[in-house]
Amino acid sequence: MAVTMDGVMGHLHHASGSTGIVFCSPWGFDALCTVKFHRLIADDLARRGFPSIRFDYPGEGDSLPVQEESTFATWVNAAVRAAAELRSRTGCTQILYYGMGIGAAVALQAGRQDERLAGYMLAASALSGRRYLREVALREKAIEDGIGIDFGYPQGSTVLASFIMDPRLAADLKAVTVAVDAVSPNLPVLVLARPENTADRDLTEALGAAGASVTCTDFIGYGAMLDGVVTSPMPMALIETIGDWFSRTIPAEAVSSPSDAVEAEPAMLSAASFRERAEIVDSRLFGVLCQPASGTESAVIILLNMAYAPHNGWGNIWVDTARTLAHQGVATFRVDLSNIGESPADPREPDQVVYSETQLNDVQAVIRHVRSMSKAPILLAGICSGAHSALYAGAANSDVAGIVSINQLRLVLDPDEDVESLLMAGARPLSDYKRRAFSLGTYKRVLSGDVDVPKAARNIASHAKDRLSRGVSPYLGGLTKLGRLRGQLFGILRRLEERKVPVTFISCRTDGSLAQQQLYFGKSLSGQRAFPGLKHILLENADHTLSPPAIRRQLIEILAEAAEESSRRG
Repeated sequence: MAVTMDGVMGHLHHASGSTGIVFCSPWGFDALCTVKFHRLIADDLARRGFPSIRFDYPGEGDSLPVQEESTFATWVNAAVRAAAELRSRTGCTQILYYGMGIGAAVALQAGRQDERLAGYMLAASALSGRRYLREVALREKAIEDGIGIDFGYPQGSTVLASFIMDPRLAADLKAVTVAVDAVSPNLPVLVLARPENTADRDLTEALGAAGASVTCTDFIGYGAMLDGVVTSPMPMALIETIGDWFSRTIPAEAVSSPSDAVEAEPAMLSAASFRERAEIVDSRLFGVLCQPASGTESAVIILLNMAYAPHNGWGNIWVDTARTLAHQGVATFRVDLSNIGESPADPREPDQVVYSETQLNDVQAVIRHVRSMSKAPILLAGICSGAHSALYAGAANSDVAGIVSINQLRLVLDPDEDVESLLMAGARPLSDYKRRAFSLGTYKRVLSGDVDVPKAARNIASHAKDRLSRGVSPYLGGLTKLGRLRGQLFGILRRLEERKVPVTFISCRTDGSLAQQQLYFGKSLSGQRAFPGLKHILLENADHTLSPPAIRRQLIEILAEAAEESSRRG
């Protein structure tokens, strides 16, 4: 259940127990990668009788931007406020604070202000702000190396995977060091320790020396979870271990809950130029409707997930896009489809939902939901797999008035291609493999076992086969697989032409999306001339996730133009 608290968006998990849990998330990219993990933990704890609340820090995620000075204390105060909200809505009397990454420092500080502290759960903890910022900088350098674009981030900024930290907060974090020598004797603490991480083991020893009753368990699956949001692996055994620790360690006495009237309040946020409301589609899919402050929109754009990235998007791209477009009179609906972010999996369907029929059915449900709220033209927009969903769901629904496909790596999904291998392979064009093949660093990684040689070989072979097929398929038509796939794509585009639905393909040079356009439309993209409603835009100096701020501004302009065109068409 979504709740709002003084400009902060949160998610409440009801239960009748006397001990509640406040989740203090990591920052930025790490928070993006762990939304689903934390939701699953909270769901499991609620089933065991422990109510909990998860929230986005002020200025992060779905929460409103911070108007005043942003500091570490801003985050701590938000955690304290979340604890008060949890007590008010569930009747729980004591709080255990969970913190991951820099959120562990937030949890410890918030817990010190709580007179009814039940304990802590600390995962992959970062308790020194200065050391944490150094680690962030090293991780970002590893991301940027070799991509070959100018990201254009503000000079001296703290960035990780296109999440840009408020500079005032970054400056404040440099002075933050949270000690653990003041914990109460026998206070229950669960530490999730990263494999082979001495700092987590040192923290466990320090807590024990301070008198806490400490349990340490391996943070199984930590590396895979923070490797991105491509396949979204979840350490279900660890979630069970966490729940068992709570059941053994924390009393679960039942308390009476407040009235249902408090629970029924809609989750809404508003600012000068926009207003937002949390929505649930078909009793299952979580989304946020962002409208102009006037309440009148010229169009509504449904913003779709990229792989397993939650609805706020990589680098918070969909939140920033939504609020900027609202200022221009365009509404948006950012949504988590099944088994992504805040939306649970459909128990009747497989867990792997990307590029699936399940996902297309979800998009149809979202379109119906948006149509029930607005009579304005509806557009679909997505990046990568979200672009695929936009194109195919839009072609099948007469309510869709426009489609914006961004960096779509598979215009048609080859039925013989394994989706999970496709997702794991990532967005890497043939030219990148060539460059890395002649790199000394690549040889070292091969010898050390860090490179999956068979997978790389399969990817190179796939690119080579694509080139060969592209050369002969115009002459053999449907006799080749590519010819048949091209026929499928062109059939979709012809149906959209008949409905006069404009389609905008956006691609860049660094990820293979331009090569995918050339595979189906020719090297010069001359094949696109057969579709007057089709437009192609090449973004220069862009990566797959549209990290550079200038590129994101350009995307917003493209979306605004597409919305205006659909509005004119009526």
